[in-house]
Amino acid sequence: IEKTPVVPIKADYLARGSLQYEFATEILQTPIQLMKISDAPAQIVEVLKHLVVNNVAMVHDDAPLKFVQLVQLLRAATLENIEAIWAQYKNEPVYRRWLLDALPAVGTPVIVKLIKEKFLAGELTLPEFIQTLVVALQMVTVDLETIQLTAVGTSYILKMHEKIATIPALREIVMLGYGSMIAKYCVAVPTCPAELLRIAAEAIAKNNIPEITLALKVLGNAGHPASLKLIMKLLPVLKTAAAAMPIRVHVDAILALRNIAKKDPKLVQPVALQLVLDRALHPETETNMQVASFAYSQIKSLTRITAPDMAAVAGAAHVATKLLSPKLDRLSFRFSRALKIDIYHTPLMIGAAGSAYMINDAATILPRAVVAKARAYMAGAAADVLE
Repeated sequence: IEKTPVVPIKADYLARGSLQYEFATEILQTPIQLMKISDAPAQIVEVLKHLVVNNVAMVHDDAPLKFVQLVQLLRAATLENIEAIWAQYKNEPVYRRWLLDALPAVGTPVIVKLIKEKFLAGELTLPEFIQTLVVALQMVTVDLETIQLTAVGTSYILKMHEKIATIPALREIVMLGYGSMIAKYCVAVPTCPAELLRIAAEAIAKNNIPEITLALKVLGNAGHPASLKLIMKLLPVLKTAAAAMPIRVHVDAILALRNIAKKDPKLVQPVALQLVLDRALHPETETNMQVASFAYSQIKSLTRITAPDMAAVAGAAHVATKLLSPKLDRLSFRFSRALKIDIYHTPLMIGAAGSAYMINDAATILPRAVVAKARAYMAGAAADVLE
């Protein structure tokens, strides 16, 4: 019977088109491993023990698969389950390391809350907290509750513990992550409230330069169009108190416009044009000729790039070269330089690119350091093959 061929039914079949797969929105991240979850806590312990036992001397072949399974099981577990597993294995270094690697990848608001609480309770060291927090803020599924949980300080939406607010490195990590979370939230919810950005106004009111620069970086990460008014208060084009601020504040304010320009170019174009045409602005010219030569040669080499993914960069570099060439085009080889060469054949979609950086100083003609790199292009993909 098994060897009997199956005869297809002789009938007229209707064309239904190709199969279409639609992934549900509740899937947090990919890749995922199809698995049956019957008892999440027990399965977490089983997978965790497998990872610890089989990855001692060298990484086992199934380690990536098991790690993905561990992440998925942690997503299915409750906060109480995860806390119980953490309490069971937190004093065992190898188990602790695997858990700290997997927890940030879970990507749920519960994990962000768990990481914060464990640090405040003294169960995480400062390096562990920074490592897990950076990854968790980038992986988390963003909603208003998570954004409020991440906000730091008395001037923010939700005040967190002073242990975080008083550590500069932690404040900066949380703040920059906060801006990125707002950006992700606004992509999913175009009507995201502008009140999420009021931290910048409070920082500006304090007239504290470090706070202002940090707030500008947050606004730059968020890229919310409503923040343009706040940023313009710190631009040198307006005859206000901003003109007396340090140049680095002006630079950070200009850089904060980038993500807004990507979302709404017409909103930023008048401001950018006013900055370009204002010849009274500080030129921020580099006085070290080694640095100036290196930067100019790098820009000039970009004008000759023919790779398709660098076309926009080549065009911008060509404009910059025309502006800088009268002063920097005749510098000799005793100054630091950057060289780039590339070849690309469009019909075959293959190519190669090479770059070399020579770092020199005034004490010798020979370069003190040389760094070279080669990149290959094939079928629309690019990879660095040698460095």
